[in-house]
Amino acid sequence: DAGMRALAGASFFPNLTWLNGSHNEITDAGIQAFAAHSFSNLAFMNFSHNEITDAGMQVLAASSFFPSLISLIVSRNEITAAGMNAFAASSSFSNLTSLNVSLNKIGAAGMQAIAAFSFFPFLISLNVSHNQIEDAGMQAFATSSLFPKLTCLLVSHNEVTEAGMFALAASSSFPKL
Repeated sequence: DAGMRALAGASFFPNLTWLNGSHNEITDAGIQAFAAHSFSNLAFMNFSHNEITDAGMQVLAASSFFPSLISLIVSRNEITAAGMNAFAASSSFSNLTSLNVSLNKIGAAGMQAIAAFSFFPFLISLNVSHNQIEDAGMQAFATSSLFPKLTCLLVSHNEVTEAGMFALAASSSFPKL
């Protein structure tokens, strides 16, 4: 986390377009230090395989310093439905085209929060694999009309049964999927 504070204050960071911070034991404190700085050119951010929890997602959601971000990877952390609820309510990531929250613990409630993402009209790719999502989450997502551009949906290794998959298959909410 001290490393994240040092990097965030580095003179080259305002021009950064791509950051891969995966596999670095970054915690919520590191995310807080990072999110306190403006990164107007940052388009791709990967914080997978770290120790980010709902508090870190809440910090990211509250930050307005990532206006150019189009891809966010926070897979294999400790994010639950609470983190997804905070992220879903944020208007700070309206340009996001790709979101990977795989290998977390968002469950059905987290998928329901994603289904309500009203600030992500450009989302093309969504990876929610390995998240303990059940039918209720998939059914809520299937009824959402907020993802007209979605072309890639990864939902493998969840707890969705035929009922959830039938709801998704019968949905007309995803014209490009």
